[in-house]
Amino acid sequence: MKDKLNYDIYDVLWAPLRALSPKKIFTMTFFLIISLLVYDIFSYIAFVIDGEKLSIIWKVYDFFPFFHIVLKSPLAKIVFGVGLFVCTIIVMIGLFSVSAMEIEKIRGNPFLSIKQSIKFGFQRLNQMLLAELAIVMFLLFVVILFWLFGLLGRIPIVGEWLVALFFLFPGFIVAIFAVFIFVVFQISVILLPAVTAAERKGETFNSILETFSTIIRQPFRWVGYTAYSLVAAKLAGFVYAYTCYRAVQFSVLSASMLGGEKIERLTRSGFSHLPIDSSLVKYMFNIFPGFDFSFSLAQWSRGGTEQVAGYLMSIMLFLIFASVIGYMFSVIAIAQASGFVAIRKIKDNYKIGDEKPLFAEQNLDK
Repeated sequence: MKDKLNYDIYDVLWAPLRALSPKKIFTMTFFLIISLLVYDIFSYIAFVIDGEKLSIIWKVYDFFPFFHIVLKSPLAKIVFGVGLFVCTIIVMIGLFSVSAMEIEKIRGNPFLSIKQSIKFGFQRLNQMLLAELAIVMFLLFVVILFWLFGLLGRIPIVGEWLVALFFLFPGFIVAIFAVFIFVVFQISVILLPAVTAAERKGETFNSILETFSTIIRQPFRWVGYTAYSLVAAKLAGFVYAYTCYRAVQFSVLSASMLGGEKIERLTRSGFSHLPIDSSLVKYMFNIFPGFDFSFSLAQWSRGGTEQVAGYLMSIMLFLIFASVIGYMFSVIAIAQASGFVAIRKIKDNYKIGDEKPLFAEQNLDK
């Protein structure tokens, strides 16, 4: 049964509620954890290339080398940059998978499973990767053109005159266009997955075309939808995080009634292995930047032991925390999908909601 769509901001407003789905949160969290593991691997390789000792790196960063990273070797910087790109693509697959669930629901199929959405995401990986690489190649082409333009200045006598003559046109005009392309490239990280999820045939050119068309023809509407989704994701994420915090607290206190102090010590041991004093954790547990309204886990990081079970508990607690970020990303993904459906109707008078479910036409389990 299809949802009734307004094809406007009202569809986007419900993103936090529609994202509060176990399968959507699990799917996004799954890809975020994969992205973190890939990031850790590339980061540690970069540190080793830079001459750092693994024991020292582990003592400083553990599994979370996000802050104060300084690399000196060019090769280490390249490895780290490749790792960031791969992580970004993995996160985009997660955004795509959640967007695909929402797009299929809009088409009348609310039963897209976790397995199907993840498999669908990897199937469309080439489409998103090629779209991103196409934009990058175009930007590199523009850079090469400016290199050649700079060579004109080396021509004796007339070189500087040629550079000055063509600096405004076409030089400056091409530069403005290149800046716009670069902005779209950054925007595509969150918009392209939704556009690709709504594209039925998996054509790279159509994904690129619709991404640029959305930004060019409806820039203010898209910015408004996205701004709302970011604010809503942060506020809803705080509420979800606080609920998880109270749920963990309730579980520990209840289990301690019969399990004794061992349960609380085990929990404290789990928290002690996590960077609960990091900037990321403080940001997640504060309602919004600039407002002093938050809760803290500092009291749970003391009084633990070094028992092996504590490391297993830390993994469980980390998965709970990761689900908070997964929920926030799910809000953004669903807002982008709903926003694109609305914008497609507004700019092209085309209703994606009138399409037949894609999974009614193909069986991705085969």
